[in-house]
Amino acid sequence: MKILELRFKNLNSLHGEWVIDFTAAEYRYNGIFALTGPTGAGKSTILDAICLALYGATPRLGKITKSSNEIMSRQTGECYAEILFESQAGRFRCHWEQRRARKKADGNLQDQEHQIADDITGKPIETKKSLVGQVIEQKTGMDFERFSRSILLAQGSFDSFLKADIEQKSKILEQITGTEIYSDISRRVHERQREEREKLNILNAEISGIVILQPEQEEALKEAFTEKQKQQAALSQKVTDTVTAISWLNTIDELNKEILNLADEAAKLKLDSEAFKAERSRLKKANEAASLDGKHATLTALRKQQADDQTSKKIAEAALPEHESSVAAHAVAFEAAEQITLKAKQQLKTEAPLIHKVRSLDQMITELTKTVSDGADACAKQAAKIEAEKQARIKCLKKQIETEQTLSEVALYLQENVQDQWLISGLAGVEEQLDNLRIKQQEIAQQEVDIKEADAAVAATTIKQQQASKQCVLKKQDLKTASKNLQQAKQTLSELLGNKLLREYRTEKESLLREMVLLQKIEELKDHRTKLEDGKPCPLCGSVEHPFAEGHVPLPDKIEQKIESLSNLIDKADEQQATINKLEQAETNAYKNLYESEKLETDAKGTHAGSFWKA
Repeated sequence: MKILELRFKNLNSLHGEWVIDFTAAEYRYNGIFALTGPTGAGKSTILDAICLALYGATPRLGKITKSSNEIMSRQTGECYAEILFESQAGRFRCHWEQRRARKKADGNLQDQEHQIADDITGKPIETKKSLVGQVIEQKTGMDFERFSRSILLAQGSFDSFLKADIEQKSKILEQITGTEIYSDISRRVHERQREEREKLNILNAEISGIVILQPEQEEALKEAFTEKQKQQAALSQKVTDTVTAISWLNTIDELNKEILNLADEAAKLKLDSEAFKAERSRLKKANEAASLDGKHATLTALRKQQADDQTSKKIAEAALPEHESSVAAHAVAFEAAEQITLKAKQQLKTEAPLIHKVRSLDQMITELTKTVSDGADACAKQAAKIEAEKQARIKCLKKQIETEQTLSEVALYLQENVQDQWLISGLAGVEEQLDNLRIKQQEIAQQEVDIKEADAAVAATTIKQQQASKQCVLKKQDLKTASKNLQQAKQTLSELLGNKLLREYRTEKESLLREMVLLQKIEELKDHRTKLEDGKPCPLCGSVEHPFAEGHVPLPDKIEQKIESLSNLIDKADEQQATINKLEQAETNAYKNLYESEKLETDAKGTHAGSFWKA
C-alpha cells in the first residue's frame, strides 16, 4: 500500500481545508521525511486523518459515532478526510465525512458518510459505511487493528506490535513485506510431503504382499509357461486356418448370390430391349436431327444478321449525300483556317525581334522605375533631414540672441553694481557648498543608474521566473500524463490477469505440460490397457479399477489448446509488464524533470528577491 494524497478539513487544531500531495518531488526524492512541530501543532491529526479516511476510526479516539465526535474542530459545522492510495489491487480514493445540522456549529451531529471509489474510472465501489471496511481490507490486506499495530502506531501504543502473539505478528509482517508466498510454499511443501509419504506407504504395503518363490517352484512355473506357450501357438495356428476357411466359404456364397443377380438382370434387359424395338427408329431420326441443330441455328443467325446489315446499308446510303456536302464545307473551312494560321506564323516570325526588344525595354523601365523610386525616397529623407537641421539652426540662433541679450544685461548689472564686488570673497564658502551639492547630485545620478540596472535585472529575473513557472506547469502535465498512462497500463495488466498472478498462470502452464507428458505416456500404453479386465489387478499398479481401459483418456488436443491459450496470455502479460516498466521509467524521469523545474523556479524567485532588496 502506498499513500499518494491526503485531504482533510476541520480536524482538531487544523481548521480549514488542507492538502498533502505525497507524489511531490520533495517527498518522492528526499527519501524519509518526518512530521515535526510543537505540541498541539497537528502532527497526530494528520495521522488521525489517514485512519479516518480509511476506517472511520482513530487509534486515539476509537470509532466515530453519531453521538460523539471529538475530532471535529470546535466552532465548526463539518469535517472530512479523504485519502488517495495505491496497492496491488489498483488505485483507490476513500472519503469519510460528518456534518452537523445545517452545517451550523451548534447543530446536532448527523450520521457519518464513508465510501470508496476507483480513482481511474471514478466509479464508486462501495458507499455503505458498514461494508467499506471489508473492501478496504480486501484492497490493502489489513483491517483497522493490524493497520494500527503495524503501519500507524498511536502515541503510547508503540509496544502493541511487540505484545502481539506470534500468529498476529507473522500475518502483519507478511502483509508488510509481501512474503505471503513463502507461507504458501511451506504449506504446499507440507502437503507434497504428506502425499509422497502416503505413496511410499502404499508401495511398502504392495511390496510386503509379494511372495518370493523357491527355485524349484520357479523352474516348475517356467516349464508350465513354456508348455502353455506351445499350446497357444498350436491353437493360434488352428484359429488362423479356421478363419481362412470361413472366409473362403463366405466368399463362395457371395459369388453365387452375385451370379443369380446377374442372370436376373440379363433377362430383364432382354425384355426391355424387345419392348423398345418400335421406338429405336424414331430415336435414330431424332439423333440425326439433333446433329443438324447447331448448323440450323447458325444459318438462322446469319440470315438475321444479313437482313440487319441491308437495313443499315439503306439508312447509310440515304444519309451519304448530306455527309458528303458537310465534308466539303468542312474542307473549305479547314483550308481557310490553315491560310490564317500560316499568315499568323509569318507575322509572329516578323515581329519576334520587336517583341524581344519590347520585353527588354519593359525590364529596363522596371529597373529604372525602382531606381527612381529609391532616389525619391532618399531625396525625401534628405529633405526632411535638411528641414530638421534648418529648424535646429533657427533654434540655435534664437538661443544665441537670447544669450547675447542676457550677457548684455549681466554686463550692465555689473556696471551698475560695482560696489558689490566684495561679495566675491564673501561667497567663497558658498562655492564650496555648491561643489559639495554637485558631488551629491552626481551620487544621486549614479544611484538612479543603479536603480535602473536593478529594475532591468528584476525584469529579466521576472521573465526567467515566468519561464520557469511555465516549464514547471508543462513538467507537471507531463508527469500527470505519465502517471495516467502508467495506471492505464497497470489496469490493462490487471484486467488481462484477472484475479490471478502471472506466476500462477506459469505454474498452471507447467502443470498442463506435465499432464501432457503423462497423457502421451498413457497413450503409449494403449496395448497394455486393452488387456486389462475389470476386477483383476493391474500388473503395473495393482489397482482393480481401470478408468482408462475403455478409452476414457483425456484428449491431448484440449490440453494443447489450454497450453496455447496460457502461452498467449503469458506473452501478452510479459509485453504489458515491459510496457509498464518503460512507463515507470518515464514517470521517474518526469518526476526528476519536475523537481529540476521547481528548483529552477525557486532559484529564480531567490534571485528576484535579491535584486529587489539590492534596489
